[in-house]
Amino acid sequence: MKEHVNISQITETIAGLIEDHFLICNAHGEILFCNPSMASHLGYKESELTSKNFLAFIEKTHSEKAASFFNHATKEPSGWEGFLMVGKKGLKKLHLKFLTKDSLTYIYGNEKYVEYEKIRRKLDREVASAKKIHQQSLPVTLPNTESLSFSALYRPAEVIGGDLYDVFKVDNGLLGEYFNQYVAYIADVSGHGLDSAMLSIFVKDTIRSFFSLKHIPGQVLSPKEIVHFLVEQYLKEGYPEEYLVCLFLVVFDLNAKDLTYCSAGFHESPFLIKDQNHLLELDRGGMPISAAIDAKWLTYQDTSVKLIPGMTLFLMSDGLPEQRSGKEFYRERFKTLATKLHSLNPKQITDKINLDFTDFLHHQDVEDDITLVVAKVSDLQE
Repeated sequence: MKEHVNISQITETIAGLIEDHFLICNAHGEILFCNPSMASHLGYKESELTSKNFLAFIEKTHSEKAASFFNHATKEPSGWEGFLMVGKKGLKKLHLKFLTKDSLTYIYGNEKYVEYEKIRRKLDREVASAKKIHQQSLPVTLPNTESLSFSALYRPAEVIGGDLYDVFKVDNGLLGEYFNQYVAYIADVSGHGLDSAMLSIFVKDTIRSFFSLKHIPGQVLSPKEIVHFLVEQYLKEGYPEEYLVCLFLVVFDLNAKDLTYCSAGFHESPFLIKDQNHLLELDRGGMPISAAIDAKWLTYQDTSVKLIPGMTLFLMSDGLPEQRSGKEFYRERFKTLATKLHSLNPKQITDKINLDFTDFLHHQDVEDDITLVVAKVSDLQE
């Protein structure tokens, strides 16, 4: 035998359990139903509200506004609006929404929702400010000379990301005419939210400060010394152990015709392409920078490669090769495409990779921050 279910009774029970406070009124404003939360908030018994007019419980200075919201209620809920209501022991401010359905007007609210919305708006403002700061930390333009040119592709996984890249010519002061050096790096901070973005800015500021505090114009420029300086400053700051910073830093010395690099924690190898038959994966090596790792393991080495005209360097964070579409990773498709495109200029290369990567995604969201820096070696003066 089918058990009889009293839907009205179930509905009233649910209404009594939830924290939302609400009234249901007919077209004339008569209160037909009041849930326990609303009655309790105003200090009345439910029976003291039922059959009364809704406007009778609105403080007189708000009565015109309340009447307007009531009379203009639609099937779409109104926005939150604050009203002073007459409670049994004094005035109470409630933030309410209005909607109408089946000739009934539903008036409901929850002060927690309002507080959550205030917090959300505050967080949105902070995130917007952090995004602006992070974007300003990325280079607006990259070097583009007859000997060496760069281009970058950057796509954060969320509103702001933890990846960072930078490329700049080393300022050797009065000795500048004897040196032609460029630094390029990518950094990947664990996570891809507000905290990661702020930490990535610390990485950039610290690397830049190396050249004002440690580097002497004319001195041999060693990537590992820059990384060791970053480690020293990072550990001094006392960042929490759960954060990791991966860094791959390259120095192009166009006079010496050398590319020297140092790796800290990247498990996807950047690579150099000389021609379609020669792709050289650069050694990964090195632990990620983290307070959770004993300082004795945070030591790094330099590796050098001779520069030749036409050589193209691809520096990327893990997010690009490790992005999946279905069961396929982008890694091999990326390498194949990069090999085909290596003869183009860096801007053409990053544009075509961006189009191909977008096609690969099939409208999926990226799983991690995407950063790619392409460097092209052209004519090297004798």
